[in-house]
Parts: sequence; C-alpha cells; structure tokens
Amino acid sequence: MFLPVTPLALLLSVASPPPASSASPEQAPAGAEATQEAPPTNDEVQVPRRIDSVVVPYPQAEQAARREGEVVLRLTLDETGVVTDSEVVRSAGPAFDEAVRTASLSFRFEPARVRGEPVACQIELVHTFQLDTPPPVAAPETPTQQPAATPEATATAPEEKKLETTVSGRSDAERQRQSAEAVKVVSVQRARARSVDMGQVLAAQEGVEVRRTGGLGSSASFTLNGLTDDQVRFFLDGVPLDLSGYPFGIANVPVNLVDSIQLYRGVVPIRYGADALGGAVNLTSTPLEPGAHGAVSLQGGAFGTFRLTLGGGYKPAPTGFYARAHFFADTTKNNYAIDVEAADDRGNLRPVTVKRFHDGYEALGGGVEVGFTELSWADRVVLRAFGSRNDKELQHNLVMAAPYGEATYDADSLGAQLLYAKTLSPTVRLDALAGYAWQATRLVDIAEWGYDWFGNRTVPRELPGEIGGGAIDQTVWQQTAYGRVNVGWDVAPSHTLRLALAPTVTTRTGEERRRASPSDPDSLAPRRTQLTFVTGLEYQVDLLDDALEVIVFGKDYLYQGRARQPLAVGGWLDKDKGLHQLGGGASMRLRLGTPLYLKASYERATRLPRADEVFGNGVLVLENLDLEPEHSHNLNLSLSTVPLRTRAGSFRGEVNGFARFADNLILLTGRDRDWSYQNVYGARILGVELSAGWTSTGGLFSVDANATAQDPRNASSQGTFGDFDGRRLPNRPWLFANATARMSLRGLALAEDELSPFWSTRYVHGFFRNWEGLGLESTKDDLDAQFVQTAGVGYRVRRGKLTVGLTAELENLTDARVFDYYGVERPGRAGWLKGTLEY
Repeated sequence: MFLPVTPLALLLSVASPPPASSASPEQAPAGAEATQEAPPTNDEVQVPRRIDSVVVPYPQAEQAARREGEVVLRLTLDETGVVTDSEVVRSAGPAFDEAVRTASLSFRFEPARVRGEPVACQIELVHTFQLDTPPPVAAPETPTQQPAATPEATATAPEEKKLETTVSGRSDAERQRQSAEAVKVVSVQRARARSVDMGQVLAAQEGVEVRRTGGLGSSASFTLNGLTDDQVRFFLDGVPLDLSGYPFGIANVPVNLVDSIQLYRGVVPIRYGADALGGAVNLTSTPLEPGAHGAVSLQGGAFGTFRLTLGGGYKPAPTGFYARAHFFADTTKNNYAIDVEAADDRGNLRPVTVKRFHDGYEALGGGVEVGFTELSWADRVVLRAFGSRNDKELQHNLVMAAPYGEATYDADSLGAQLLYAKTLSPTVRLDALAGYAWQATRLVDIAEWGYDWFGNRTVPRELPGEIGGGAIDQTVWQQTAYGRVNVGWDVAPSHTLRLALAPTVTTRTGEERRRASPSDPDSLAPRRTQLTFVTGLEYQVDLLDDALEVIVFGKDYLYQGRARQPLAVGGWLDKDKGLHQLGGGASMRLRLGTPLYLKASYERATRLPRADEVFGNGVLVLENLDLEPEHSHNLNLSLSTVPLRTRAGSFRGEVNGFARFADNLILLTGRDRDWSYQNVYGARILGVELSAGWTSTGGLFSVDANATAQDPRNASSQGTFGDFDGRRLPNRPWLFANATARMSLRGLALAEDELSPFWSTRYVHGFFRNWEGLGLESTKDDLDAQFVQTAGVGYRVRRGKLTVGLTAELENLTDARVFDYYGVERPGRAGWLKGTLEY
C-alpha cells in the first residue's frame, strides 16, 4: 500500500534532465530566470498518486503457513509517473519481498509536481500482507462441543499505516544542468509575468548578447560565447525555429508560449541534427497537464505597443487523447525618441531629437496540436499545424545614417509536423519527426520621394527606392521538407548508444516585379535547391555510481546545392556544389563531492551555409553560391554547484571558461544594396563567464548576478583582414554583466497571493565600432559604457485552479542612452503593464 505523503514531508532537490525539459521555477538576472528559486511551499507541492489497479499476489506458501509481513520499498519514478526502479528497504522475507517488488514495476502514478511542473522523484512505499481474520483459538474438545469452523485464509488490501515518507527527486532542468552536456537551462516562469521579450530574457544570461536594429520586431544579432547569428542554431522543441512558425527570429518569440530555454555552449547534442558552429538555443513549450487548461496574457505600454497571447489545452486523462492550441498577436509603432543629425533651413547638420516615424511592426500567428499517448502501436503520436505573418516598416539603413519613409517587408509562414515515439523494447527507443514549412518573404521599396528625420518628404528621387540601386518589389518563396530520427539503445546498465539522422531539403524560387527592363532576366526566378544531411552517433556511459558521466560523439555532414546564375552576356550558368565534412567531440561531468561538479567538453564543429546565405534572404542580402563551410574547435571547462541549502539560504554558482578557434567564418559584407555573405576570416575567442545566486530561507529575498569577459581576436594573417591580424574584432562588446534582486511576499491579503517587487540591471563596457588599430585614440569611433536599470512590482493571487497576475514595470529608469548593433539607438525610458490569467 501507499502511505499518505504530506507536503511537509516532501523534499524536492533539483538535479538534471533529458532533452525536452520542464524547468523548475527560478529567479533570474535582468528579466530572465537564473538557475534556482526558493524552496517550494506546501501549497506548491503535489505528491505522487497511484492510478493503476495492479494487484499484489499473496505468496501461496506464506498464505498456507498463515504468515503475514510488511515490506518497505524505495521506488524511483520518472516525470511521467512510471516506476523505473524498485529496491527493498525493509524485508519481510524473500517471498514477500519478491512478490511486491515484481508487482511494483507495473505500478503507475500521477507524477509528483512542484508549482505544477512534473518532476522525477523517489518515494518509500509500505505494503502489508495481512490475512482476512486471525486463525481461531481452538478450545479443548468435549463430547458435547463441535469443532469450530476455521475460515479460509485470504490476502486483503493492504492496511494504511502512518509513516513519515520522504519524497526526494530532481527536476528535469537541474538534471540536465548536472549532465555532461555543455548546457545552461533557463526557466522563464518569472519572465512570463514580466514585460520583457525573448531577446531580453536571453540577453540577461552570461555569455549572451542580443543586439537589435530597433525596438520590438526589428532584426536582432544573437551572439553566444563570441560566435554570432547563423553560427548559433535555434530550435523549438528540437525543431528548427524558422520551420516552426517563427521566421522573424528568436528575439520576437512570445515569452508566454515558452516554458524553458536550453543554451548549449559550443557543443551541440546529436539529437538536434544540427551543424551549429557556436552552439544552440532550444525553446521548450509549456507542458500540458490532465484536465482543461487555459492561459491569456495582455501587455500594453510605451510606443503604442500591445502584445496578446492565448493558449489552452484539453487532456481528459493522464494517457490517451489530448489537444491544445495557441495564438499570439503583436503590434507596435516603435515611435521612441532618438538623437540624430538633421539639416536645418540652411542645409547645415545639427543634432536634434526626433521620434522614429516609420518603424511599425505587426505580427500574428498560432498553432494547433492533437496527440495520443500510450497507444498499442505508439508511446506518443502528435500532429501539429502552424501559421504566422509579420509586417515590418524599415526606418533607416544598417548604421542609422539615412532615414526611410516607405520601405517595408513582410513574411508569411505555414507548416505542419508529425511526431512519432515508440519504445521498441525495454532497451531500445525510437522517436521520429517529419515536417514541411512554406514561407513567403516580400520586400517593397518603390518610394519616389526622399524623407528627412522628421518624416517629411524632401525632394523627388531620380530613381525610385530608398535602399539604393533602384526600385524593388520582390517576393521569395521557400519550401522546406525535413526529418529527424533518433534511436537510443541501452547497451548495458549505464551504457547508452544513440543514432541521429537529420535530412533537410530546401527549395527557393522568387519574382522581381520591378526589373530595370522587362527583357532583363529575373535572377530570383530559377529554382534553387539545397540538401543537408547530418548524421550523429553518440555513446554515453555513467561510471562510479554516477560520479562520472562521459559522452563521446561523431558527426557526418553532407551538403548539396543546385542553382542557376544569370550571365552578363545572356543565358544562365549552372552552379552546383557538393560538400562532405566530418566532426565530433566529447563531454564529461565529474562530481567532486557535495556540492561541486566539474564539466569539460570539446567539439570540432562544422556549419554548412544556410539557404539565406547562399541564395540571399529576399530582402537586403544578395546570393553567394560559392560559400564554403565554417569550422571551429570549441572548448568549455566549468565548475558548478548543486543547489546548496543552508540555514542562511540556498546558494548556487558556476564559473565557465571557453575557447573558440574558428576559421573560414562567414561574414555579411558590402554597402547599401549590395550586401552578401563571404568567407573572410578566422577568429580566436577566449573568455570566462560566471554566475552566482542566493535565495533566503523561506524564499523572501533572492539575488542573482552574472558577468562575461571575452576577447575575440582576428586570426587571419592574409586576405581581406590580413592587416588586422591579432586585433580585437570590431563592434563587439567584450565585457558585460547582469544582476537582479527580487522580494517575494506571500499571504498578504489572501492565503495564496504573492507580491513581488524586483529590480534588474545590465552593464555593457564601452567598445570600438571599428578596428581598434585604425586612427588615433581621439578619433576612434566608439560606444561609451552603458548602464540600464529596470524596476517593477508584480502581484499574483491563486484561487483553486485560477491564477491571476498583474505586473507594472518601468524600463530604463534613468532614461540612459542605449546603443546596439552598429550604433543603432535603442528605446529610452518606457512603462509597461501586463496582466495574466491561468486556469
């Protein structure tokens, strides 16, 4: 029988997870979530509950001998409530022990939960073998007395006994942190209540820079440990992000549709089928619990910004059918004030402060998911469909030197995915995914007038178009079919072999409707195809009672591209390219004793050129059909702590050193309209990042901070940048830090409410926008140090299954001037209000 387990007896200690995890709620620096949070309160803990009808047989020999007994087992449950191990803690004899231990392996449970999130755990179970009635006491026989009838002995349901039972376990997020993988797991539970966007959540993590060309909806440059943009791959639940309905970039993904984030530093697991050079970012969707659930959030505030997200699902039972859907809509004018130089009445340039007038952004999208679990022929089968659209006005060129008044672009995306998972045998598991995505990107630049920074028309243009090179009215259509197959085989206890296959086929066509002459060839029209096939083989072994975990892997990269290029003399030139590369690496985690563990990892990484780089992006980037792969030697060495709970509170910390030795890097180069990607240089990036946090006993206060120092240097002695060999790469911050402090006041007005004042800050040290070796110190083009602070307060109340929250936030308290990618000015002080409702 299972003894009742009270929340007071529940002790959940956080530890590591498999791929798609549900991270535990945590505090985080500067708008994101760090790695740990206050211990859960009684109301936030849900103990496991047995949901099967398995009967434990009474051993016949023991029944015949009229023996009774009580066995105590320690059961290990995974996040779905499946018993993965059963150990006898207190014996009642071999027959009793074996009967209950064997039956317990078929038990099923509603999993333990902390703050609604399922966690793996261990529980102690007591099962009592008891006969219906005790045997009668025989009286001495007399001639006048008949023998008493002896009832037949039978086994009964186990009797409840009061036993203090401790449930201990590890959350998915912490288990993954403590695995050998070079990963940082970030919960976004706190961020979902705030007004931050996904770009701000990511930028608050050590080693990460997210720099933008404007406000919400603008293009963003993402850097992880010194490698940037397409060198880092982005995923949603393991599927490439741009093939999942978010073609407008990770910085603009709605925070409220995400549960947690995994940041892989330079070494990417084979299950993603990725050819990443600098790492990967995987967003995981919010898990669906049994019953009917729904959530809505609405944010409004400065610069005409409104953001709406809706989500809901229905899961009538722990297994079987379920369905869910989500929707999001964003709109903003982005009309924040910027400082520029504008011509006065005499034509002389003078500094002025103006509002951006042509930087609006609108996006909407959604998706549906229908699935079944625990079928006879599948553990899980899921069908997903999604669609999205975004429209963006272009305010200026890349360096904010020339204003635009009419140029726009938009993107539409549709797609579907089919997921299948099956345990083929007790030691072999299979999961496979097939998907299709369609995307259309349109750029319109046909303005016949020039504009000034005040939004006024100035003079007619000799040639239409603001970007340069003439009028543009073009659409690019892209279709992608992709697959992911992962097979895992437990070769022996603590030894696992994994195989991953990831083919992707991309097709591009397009149309330019404003060619200089109708007889000119349309360079976008020819069909272009790109095939990539990434194969991975991985071996994992856990040694010394899980004190040492080692992963060794190899990767095979195959690339084939087909395209046609117009010739200046007329006709077309076939441009076909085939590439084959090998790579691999290893990672290790060693427990040094409570509470420290050491991680080390290495990968010889390869990244194949993306379709956007080879064929252009359909907006401002031209094609380059001759691009070669990038390569890098990536190394990481880190020392971390498990959550260390003391009388003074819970402490956490990590220090990580990293090195990247990259060559043949792809860089966007050019001027005005003639931008294209080129293989131009090598780089050497050395750095160190550290994070630390503390949560007081009871969770009243928490503080988290992180800092990153990195030294990105040019390693090319020849070619375009040969003159700058050994120089620090331009336009890249080399020192930055984040911090956050939060108070959590519970039970102020109601039993289940929480008031949470918070403060966060980000510091970026000054850096040069151009090569540091150019010009005199007094004439160098640089950006000053930036220090931005944000403060706010949130209030949340829970009544039964209903949770309502409201957050007020003031961003950039001091109205500091903040500059980003190529010196583009970011918004100043801004106020936000966000409401959330969950059921």
